[in-house]
Amino acid sequence: MALSKRAALRILETEHHAISKLIGRLGPDEFTRPATIGDADWSARDLLSHLTSWEQHALDALDAWGRGEPAPVQRPLRAKGLNALNAETLAADRSRSPSSVRLRFDEVHGRLVGEIQALGAATWRSPPTARGRRPLGDVLGGILGGPDGPFAHASAHLEDLGVFVKYVGRRA
Repeated sequence: MALSKRAALRILETEHHAISKLIGRLGPDEFTRPATIGDADWSARDLLSHLTSWEQHALDALDAWGRGEPAPVQRPLRAKGLNALNAETLAADRSRSPSSVRLRFDEVHGRLVGEIQALGAATWRSPPTARGRRPLGDVLGGILGGPDGPFAHASAHLEDLGVFVKYVGRRA
């Protein structure tokens, strides 16, 4: 059974706020310093781009579903795999300035929250396309999900970001 729309929004908002709060504690050099987040060669900037890309995938899915089409992210996920898709979206975002990455993180999130809020209860509980079986809320939760569950993608990265922010704070 899908999470309620209210529960999904609560998760998205809580995690967005937690990431924003941690990012806000980083200076410009720390925000862009490579190889600081987790096992990857990511900066905090890259992490924001990554999270934003998945919220954009969700927006693109909602748009496609509104036309009766499958989510656009499904094809590249199947063809390339998750890691390759993540690498591709990060590479495409590296041309953005750090300030535009921060702004886009909030802007895309705000649009996503608005789109979800605008969905009716029947739409939330119905398959997103005629060929679908799972409710839209479940499918959307999968796009935005992580190891901690539907809509909880950011939580997979909070600990690594928190460790880096704490490390930077000790050095200051």
